[in-house]
Amino acid sequence: MTQDNAKVLARIQELAAPFVESLGLSLWGIEMTGGTGRPTLRIFIEGPDGVDVEDCARVSRQLGAAMDVEELMHGAYNLEVSSPGLERRFFDLSQLAPYVGRELDVTTAEPHEGRKRFKGVFTALEGDSLSLECEGKAVSIPWDGVARARLVHVFETPEEMKAKARGKGAKTFKADKAAGPEKA
Repeated sequence: MTQDNAKVLARIQELAAPFVESLGLSLWGIEMTGGTGRPTLRIFIEGPDGVDVEDCARVSRQLGAAMDVEELMHGAYNLEVSSPGLERRFFDLSQLAPYVGRELDVTTAEPHEGRKRFKGVFTALEGDSLSLECEGKAVSIPWDGVARARLVHVFETPEEMKAKARGKGAKTFKADKAAGPEKA
């Protein structure tokens, strides 16, 4: 991302956050994709009870008008407003804490321990680093080296849903199943 894009995104965040918060929602993150042709600006919002289409439409209308007045985007662009979704991207280290025990897919900007892609169970936040259990090995990744991190949603099997409904078992994750019955 260029320095100019970073400034534009920072200004868009300044415009969007107060309006989003006035609706009782929070601004989860902002990303711009698409390069020089017709870029796409994605705004992710979240609320205590989720978000609906009307929330997204209100934010889109308000933010679109504010951006037009400030002439932040030169030329045509697409504005998309949505919830972060089940497989949400993390934009800030502080967003990770509630997801300890869940599976993450992390890509680093530069190779870390000989690779750039890590998929595993998120085990802890340690200062400015996140720790994963990845292929049976503990890996600590500094947040400033992360290019992209997202949640991997694991759907429950019908058996897990039945066991949960009967109160006989907790949700198990793919990593638990791979570890064998003694850890599940």
